[in-house]
Amino acid sequence: MAQVYIVHGYTANADKHWFPWLEQQLTELGVSCERLNMPNSENPSLDGWLNHLAQNVELNDQTIFVGHSLGCIAILNFLAKNYAKIKGAVFVSGFYQPVENLPELSAFTNYYAILPSVSHFPSYVVSALDDEIVNHKYSDALAQHLQADYIRLNQGGHFLDREGVTELPVVLELVKKLI
Repeated sequence: MAQVYIVHGYTANADKHWFPWLEQQLTELGVSCERLNMPNSENPSLDGWLNHLAQNVELNDQTIFVGHSLGCIAILNFLAKNYAKIKGAVFVSGFYQPVENLPELSAFTNYYAILPSVSHFPSYVVSALDDEIVNHKYSDALAQHLQADYIRLNQGGHFLDREGVTELPVVLELVKKLI
């Protein structure tokens, strides 16, 4: 049976944005889902995040990840480091290359650049044209890199609660496809 892990991004936590809503929706469908609270998200450390994932995630062919922003590259680093094959992933406002306006996160992208490529797995990338934090061009590149199905929305920003996004039905539908 599928196990879904939700990995938040920079300066966030597991109780923010649309993460509780997604967990509730999946739980109501009988899907096991866990929102991970990544350590020190205000000043994230690559090693800290990789260790946290290693301690809290059971990797196997039933594992599904949902990542948001920094959570996406953290997941990719974790998978590449562990040579893991998973059931699938949904990456929201994700990136794998350095983001100009977020140089403090470059340790995550620099590490990924030297790792072996992740195994191919079914994946989706979701972004919005009006994302002012991670420009959609970074998500475009991520989708091409992963050969992922790409959903580019006209609006949604960075999919944050302060932008009014507390539910994200498109992600729920994509996770359902992976299950």
